[in-house]
Amino acid sequence: MPDHDALDAPVRSRGPTGSHRTPGRRLVRRGAMLAGGLAFAVLVLWMANDGRVLEVIPGQVVRSGRLDQGELRQLIESTGVRTVVSLTGSGPENDWVGAERELCAALGVHHATLPFSVDEWPGRPRVEQVIHLLDEAERPLLFHCLRGVDRSGWASAVALLLADAPLDEALRQLSPRSGHVCDRSACPLHRFFASYAAHLAATGLPEGAASFRQWAAGSYCPEAYNAELELLTELPASATAGETLRLAVRVTNRGADSWRMTDSQTSGVRLGARLIGPVAVPPADPVAVFRTPGGPAADVARAGLEAGVMPPGSRRDFELRLRAPRRAGRYLLQIDMVDERVHWFSDLGWPGLIRSLEVVPGAAGTPTAAPG
Repeated sequence: MPDHDALDAPVRSRGPTGSHRTPGRRLVRRGAMLAGGLAFAVLVLWMANDGRVLEVIPGQVVRSGRLDQGELRQLIESTGVRTVVSLTGSGPENDWVGAERELCAALGVHHATLPFSVDEWPGRPRVEQVIHLLDEAERPLLFHCLRGVDRSGWASAVALLLADAPLDEALRQLSPRSGHVCDRSACPLHRFFASYAAHLAATGLPEGAASFRQWAAGSYCPEAYNAELELLTELPASATAGETLRLAVRVTNRGADSWRMTDSQTSGVRLGARLIGPVAVPPADPVAVFRTPGGPAADVARAGLEAGVMPPGSRRDFELRLRAPRRAGRYLLQIDMVDERVHWFSDLGWPGLIRSLEVVPGAAGTPTAAPG
């Protein structure tokens, strides 16, 4: 099990054919081919019209694929769009994002970039941000992604639910008619709404904006990353620099997916810990700091480096060993499950366990860092 010093050795954390077929069989085959061909034709037609704008809520919410500068300017000037939300592209490799942001600024339009992967469940942070924008941003509001068929459809469905539309109506935003073709049982965007429907069935709550808000704020978590953590031995308030700490942690899989564990340090699900610090004043939102890609959090420990599976509903106790940093000061420790080289669970789900740790000087010569 790795035992890293937080500051000295950080590791940052993705059959034969015959001639005697019956007429009935021919009809079944032709029907299947026709259905498959129709779905493909719908998708091709949509892709050929990338960038077209669809009205979601008249005068309030619209959706599209990514527009070029001229198209976006024309849309803003002709429809009065006041907020543009990009659900794809963020870093310096996406130069178009900066150009889009500059154009919006020049036209006095608010711009927000909230990218997430179409291959993953929308994370809790993104869900919260999209709901906040729909509540607070000036309208008309435009959602766009790359092709306008997946992420934009998901956000548009959320907008309709917040406007008290029935779930079936909202899900039309993620249908072949709107360009979205998928296997609903495997599609993360559809599973998001299926999880909401299951919540309504389990609680007896009626459909409506209030129920959706309650679920999104208090119950929703991507199934693959839904972990409940409990410290069986509490972290001490202070530790000597370089001291090894041993913590017993109970973990329960609260999701609907099994966690695959391995004995490889580069793949599989296991328990982990990371630190930020020293800090003079703890950040107002430490979870956001831990979630920041390439941020200041240093990976310091792992437990559960062996092959196995934790199915939904299963529980396991881990012993987590970690070494206190060699520099004295105040630190924040996060204990969380991690899917190696993919995600810490808190990137998309619950925040894990966060505790404060005061590191005090040990033997003579232990460096004391100036809090940063």
